[in-house]
Amino acid sequence: MRDETPCEVAIIGAGVAGLACARVLKENNISFTVLEKSDSPGGRIQTDYLNGYQLDHGFQVLQTGYPDIDQYLALESLDLAAFPSGVAVRYDQRFHIVADPRRHLKNFYSTIASPIGTIGDRFKLLRLVGSLVRRPMADIFEDPEEPALQFLKQWGFSERFIKSFFTPFFAGACLDPSMKGSSRVLKYVTRLFSTGDAALPAGGMAAIPRQIAASLPTDSVVYGQEVIRIEEGAVTLADATVVRANQIVVAVPQPVCARILKVGAPVSSVGEACVYFSSEWRPPLPEPFLVLNGEGAGPVNNIAFPSLVASTYAPPGKTLIAAVVLGNQFLPRDDLEDLVREQCGGWFGPEVDQWEHIKTHRIHHALPDQSPPTANPYEGLEQFSPGITICGEQTSLPGLQWAIMSGAMAGRSVAERLGD
Repeated sequence: MRDETPCEVAIIGAGVAGLACARVLKENNISFTVLEKSDSPGGRIQTDYLNGYQLDHGFQVLQTGYPDIDQYLALESLDLAAFPSGVAVRYDQRFHIVADPRRHLKNFYSTIASPIGTIGDRFKLLRLVGSLVRRPMADIFEDPEEPALQFLKQWGFSERFIKSFFTPFFAGACLDPSMKGSSRVLKYVTRLFSTGDAALPAGGMAAIPRQIAASLPTDSVVYGQEVIRIEEGAVTLADATVVRANQIVVAVPQPVCARILKVGAPVSSVGEACVYFSSEWRPPLPEPFLVLNGEGAGPVNNIAFPSLVASTYAPPGKTLIAAVVLGNQFLPRDDLEDLVREQCGGWFGPEVDQWEHIKTHRIHHALPDQSPPTANPYEGLEQFSPGITICGEQTSLPGLQWAIMSGAMAGRSVAERLGD
């Protein structure tokens, strides 16, 4: 076992939380070293570049409706392209457009007339959205908390609207088809989709952590460094190297955090698979809406066409198709591609037989369970010990925006501690 040269702050993990923490330390002229197990920044935000295709690890988007996102990211440099503000719901063997009438007036009558719930459901949805957008985001996390399904029933939404719209919508955003997740999370997601765009960077989702990493000092992020244990003032790597640090920030997924700190147990994880296909075919939709499975049958929860939103996601003339599968029972199945193709064939017809399978990403810890009670991401971080701070999904909510904000909060906390 050998000791490395001591550093002021050691940050474990180069996901967006760890990178955001590092940037705050840089702004406060505090030296740091980021230790990352893999060979690239981003954590679970990764993109494969394969034969002209950009394949994000799991279907992900950047929500521009987060009120402070431009404080952390240079959005103009990401060259964002936005999905239409609405969805196409597969229900009763047809696709029905449910769009935001404020931004898609031409879809107003199709939205009102669709069989996805009742007209009363539409007006309740508008009332819910209105109640959320008039409030500061932070206020949502002071509200009483209950399972999302119970909250929607109390609002009076019909069972059909909950099953055909809210369930696949919430499942797509939070990977929770059971609707047991927190009502606060449902409100937050609904507000985001109502006040901003779901967008894709031209360079894939991996462009986001790359942008943050590029703002850090050269060689401050060290890759290929697996951490196996953390103690006060010391980080032990897999090769038995010990990195000494005055302060340590842990910014890794919760199961990893529980293992390297030797405390607690991993939380319940929710997984997903993203099955990517390519074709010269184009979907029979007026715009490249996200498609939700409102029928409830089959493994596919939602389908997106990223290249029809951001052309950089596929070679010219090709359509990239991303089918998202939820449920841990499907992830290990060898016939997952066939199951997805069969379901899509029932939706889009025999053209699906000609789709070319590119790759399948299976992500077993895509998100932690978000059932109540959940953390308030606006509250200050609790210090694990005098020299160890934890940030990310363990102390906040899972999600890109919350990870960045949690990391920045950790950076400010450490800077204040070192200043004192």
